[in-house]
Amino acid sequence: MKPTNQILPIKSICILIFIFQSSLVISQNRSFATLPLAQSGKLIINATGDLNHTADYKRISTIYNNLVNARGDFRSPVPPLFLKDEEGYVAYIDYNLNEITLEKKAYDVCKKHGDNAIAFLLAHELTHYYEKHAWRNSFVRQNSDLDIGQNLKTIQDGILNETEADYLGGFLAYTAGYGLFADAGKVISDLYAAYGLQENLPGYPSKSDRIELCDRSAKNLEQLVDAFEMGNMLYAADMKSEAYRYYQYVLNHYPSRELYNNQGTIAVLSAMELMDKSELKYKYVTVLDLNFEGSKDASKSVTQQISDFLDQAIIHFNSAINLDPSYAPAYLNKANAYALKKQWKKADFYLNQEALPIAQSSNGKYDKTILDIEVLNGIILAEKGMTNEAEAVFIKAAQNNSEIAKINLAILKNEIVLENKDNTKAPLSEVKMEGISVKSYLDNPESDGSVHQQILEEKLSFFQFNPKGGNSRVFLNMNETTDFWTAFVFTKDGYTGDDGSGIRLSDDLDKLVKVHGKPLRIFETTQGQIYSYPTNIYYLTDNKITRWITYGGKRGY
Repeated sequence: MKPTNQILPIKSICILIFIFQSSLVISQNRSFATLPLAQSGKLIINATGDLNHTADYKRISTIYNNLVNARGDFRSPVPPLFLKDEEGYVAYIDYNLNEITLEKKAYDVCKKHGDNAIAFLLAHELTHYYEKHAWRNSFVRQNSDLDIGQNLKTIQDGILNETEADYLGGFLAYTAGYGLFADAGKVISDLYAAYGLQENLPGYPSKSDRIELCDRSAKNLEQLVDAFEMGNMLYAADMKSEAYRYYQYVLNHYPSRELYNNQGTIAVLSAMELMDKSELKYKYVTVLDLNFEGSKDASKSVTQQISDFLDQAIIHFNSAINLDPSYAPAYLNKANAYALKKQWKKADFYLNQEALPIAQSSNGKYDKTILDIEVLNGIILAEKGMTNEAEAVFIKAAQNNSEIAKINLAILKNEIVLENKDNTKAPLSEVKMEGISVKSYLDNPESDGSVHQQILEEKLSFFQFNPKGGNSRVFLNMNETTDFWTAFVFTKDGYTGDDGSGIRLSDDLDKLVKVHGKPLRIFETTQGQIYSYPTNIYYLTDNKITRWITYGGKRGY
């Protein structure tokens, strides 16, 4: 039985203005490698020119830096940003000068719609840069005397570049914390009015087509974001194989240090599952990044499979580091992998010579990572038999509110033993969130008909449903190979109900543990922890609950 297609109204979300690149150069002031968001037919440059000394520039520069850091791709120099008192192109990237410009007139239009509009405008241009969209222009100019150059000149592929810039630019803005932008149509209309543009311009799609194409890109973006969130939830439910494939699905569209990092953590956990309990006395630090597995091979020995998983993990962490050499969590996780391989010198190097200096110089960005580095140092000391030194490290980290340090300190003192239980056989929860429980949903699954994704070639299908209350959502993963369906019913910001036992958003960790006891699993994230129970999952930041999820699965329909 497939989920029924109950199509609910889907919010029209647009990432950025879809404006298609003309092949005509309308001003000698711009190079052939410029990708403008619009060309009004005239260029006006006022005497004030560069506005990078103004408060307006400070605002857009902050947004721009957040986008660059969220992208986390520092393999090439980041283009300088300019705010200029000129009119003609809205915003553009000049590949010859390797710089991005936002025109003051366009900024004035966008600031009426808030930082999100500015973020999506800038993210659009950054995506042109990261995706190297100017290659055809350069090729045509350099080979204009050849047939291939002339043929390429006639190909109208600007629409593909602009749509991709909308799509990936929107995801970039989302990962930078600017949400999904909902006022695209109004921004487009306002820009057209401000620049005196008509409905139809030579060499461009119509304004109405731009809005429609932007809406379509936005729906694709929303699905990409949902796939990323679904991967995080599957990870939290300890469904590592499916989570790995969801992350890979997103990576196929959007290369991200966080996604490479998360795939690496799954490979590490897969290795740990194969290890003997005597090898895993302590709670190792494996850090998932929420801001965005290979299968077991029976022909290989367990030892070889463990080694393969850890080697695979290190490759993923290296990919994250290659994108961003200052990404501390990947160095920490890489050190963790080497610690599991008992390669202490390499573990110590990546932990204390790479991860720690980066985290310490991050102005608070990686404070949680610093605590996790201390914990892993304590584990390494304990594994080497230096129990007194390990205890001192764990105590220090525990005093700084590291929950994983408290667990390892208890293990060191033989006070607790962590058990990795199977929570997939728990009874389906009947706790309702805005009228829907996991049990009631799986008994009669529904979906928003337009939101269905096939994840890679693994016969995994993703569906989602929005209850009428508006403060919760339902995600469904259907594994057609195993005929196992897993539903997640989860809170959104603003949800005021409890989990059936009195736990609400913003409650603290002490209350959670007092009510529910010790979790089956604790997963570390760059923001805090995930506490996983048989039917509930809790996301915590600064020991406060920021999201709770009720979940469960059912086989056979």
